[in-house]
Order: sequence, then C-alpha cells, then structure tokens
Amino acid sequence: MSLTFKHFTFTTSPHLTPPKMKPLPFPFPFNIGTDVVHIPRIGRLLAQPNYLPRFTRRILCDSEQTDFKTRFSETLQARAAYHQQPPPVPADITRWLAGRFAAKEAARKAAPEGAASIGWKDVMVRVQEDGGAFGVGVSRRPEIVYLPPADGSHEGRVARLSISHDGDYVVATVLAAG
Repeated sequence: MSLTFKHFTFTTSPHLTPPKMKPLPFPFPFNIGTDVVHIPRIGRLLAQPNYLPRFTRRILCDSEQTDFKTRFSETLQARAAYHQQPPPVPADITRWLAGRFAAKEAARKAAPEGAASIGWKDVMVRVQEDGGAFGVGVSRRPEIVYLPPADGSHEGRVARLSISHDGDYVVATVLAAG
C-alpha cells in the first residue's frame, strides 16, 4: 500500500502489517483516573459571596473539613471577623482546595464503577507520614481512601495518588484496584 503526501510517497510492506489476532485484555484489575484543574477557576468560584463554606461542605468529608479548619484557622478566623464582605480567599487556600478537588475527581474517575457511582465525600485524601531510609527524613505521601459506605456493604480501600501543582494548574492521577 502506498500513501502520497505532498512530494513524499510512503509505502508499507505487507511484512510489517500487524497480524489479525484478537487483542489480549489488560492483565491487571486496575483503574486510572486523571483530572486537571485550572486554579483561577476555583478562585473565581470561591470569590462568590459566602461560597467558601458551601464549597468545603460539598467536597470535603468530615476529617478533611477538620484538617482544613486546623490548617487555615488563622485565615478563617480573620475572614469571619468581617461582618460585611470578607476579603478575597487567599491563594494558599485556593491552591489547597484546587488540589483536593483534582484528587477527588481523579479518584472518582478511577472508582471501579466510575465517577457517577460515588460522591465527593465518599473519597478522602490522606497524607501519610512515612519515615525515610533508616528513619532519616520524613516523606508526606498523599493517598486516596475510598471510605466504606454507611450500609457496611464493603470495606474502604486505599489507592495511589500522584498530584502536581504547576503554575495555574493542578494535575492529579489515581491508580485504584478494580
């Protein structure tokens, strides 16, 4: 077979044609989910009046809400002191929430039954403190925890999370058991 493009002709050899075989299924029961978040988009959402508490209640499970309030307690207390319009949400809070949003969306996509099968609060981002080699150094490795359902139909599961912040973007990828 020959293909001509502009002034070049490409010819394929019949010996290079892939054999007509049924493809093998992927041998491991893994699911992968990826999400990219534009941090300024989250900033625009959080800039709406009284949207910060609504956003955190919507996407963070109870332990994440506690962590959020502890981590940003000074800033949140200062914002609460304003009776009228509070100041804009600081960049560190916006960045942290954008990371959580990306991680949870990637985890929902990697869920065995897909994103529609679980909600935002059914997934938790947990940061494990692991000792380095021979106890030297500390690594803060984030992971995903699929929380067990209230009906107790199955136990929770842990999945791998890779998250990267670069400029105005956050990218999260989750590898979960299928």
